[in-house]
Amino acid sequence: MLNTHLSSIKAQDIELGTIDIATFGANVDGMIIYKNTTGDAEFMSINCIINGLYKVIADYYPIVMGRPSIGKNGKGVIVVDPDNLCMPDIAELSIKLPAEHFFEMCNYKNGDM
Repeated sequence: MLNTHLSSIKAQDIELGTIDIATFGANVDGMIIYKNTTGDAEFMSINCIINGLYKVIADYYPIVMGRPSIGKNGKGVIVVDPDNLCMPDIAELSIKLPAEHFFEMCNYKNGDM
């Protein structure tokens, strides 16, 4: 599914600085869980979430859709090619167990995160 927001991404080579290279490959680990208290079937529509993600990426962070490379000057760059974007894997997951079940498994108690 190619989102219309992604069509605004322009071709560019973004040169990496020392800090960028030092943190290359770092992951941000986290999970946010929202409870569907109303039982609404359209709660947190995956299409709305994907649309929002792509809008933020296109407007502010096109670098995350690029690929690492070496620039003409020998320095590290992220090459953003609108015709060959590095698309994230996005999946919808629905779990029937209450979220509290997972926190108990991780020994989390209310407010301990």
